[in-house]
Amino acid sequence: MKNLSEMKFSDAMMYVRKKCKGCSSRSILAVRTRISSWQIAAFEKGESLPTLKELALICEALGSPQLKEIGEREIEYKRTHPDVKICFADNTTCWKCGQKMCSVYGLIDGSPMSPDFFNESMLKISREKGVVLEDRVSGVTGETHLVNVCPHCGTFIGEFYLHDLWYGETETIQVDDVAEFIREKE
Repeated sequence: MKNLSEMKFSDAMMYVRKKCKGCSSRSILAVRTRISSWQIAAFEKGESLPTLKELALICEALGSPQLKEIGEREIEYKRTHPDVKICFADNTTCWKCGQKMCSVYGLIDGSPMSPDFFNESMLKISREKGVVLEDRVSGVTGETHLVNVCPHCGTFIGEFYLHDLWYGETETIQVDDVAEFIREKE
């Protein structure tokens, strides 16, 4: 038997599941835990981590307290060490005037985030890169948001248009100051 404590959660989960007579397939584990088989596959591929509730269900079905310890450790590390990036797109076309501009958005653990949620260091870096960010009122929601603004015509790119930019970055910068992005415990 392998030493589970030396394995990553994804590898340990797959190993324990395959050794478990009652849950050797993802489908059976999915039925017993009521967690979809595609989520279980994502956990085993290391693409995501389960919630603490999902982890408890999985470990109960597999009968592995050691797997639970490994999972809890990785979940806690991921919670306290979010992956935050600033993403620049220096070839954005303004929807109004058609001129090229530099725009920015963020990624937190792979999910897009608008500049509205940037911390001070992210705002400073963005402005140093030539991005114009201003508070503007949304015509759709009536709320004020921090948005990318075209330096040529002053029009802003609202979140509707920002969706078109996500994952189209030309430069990405890893953010070290992530204290504001640490989630509360479940």
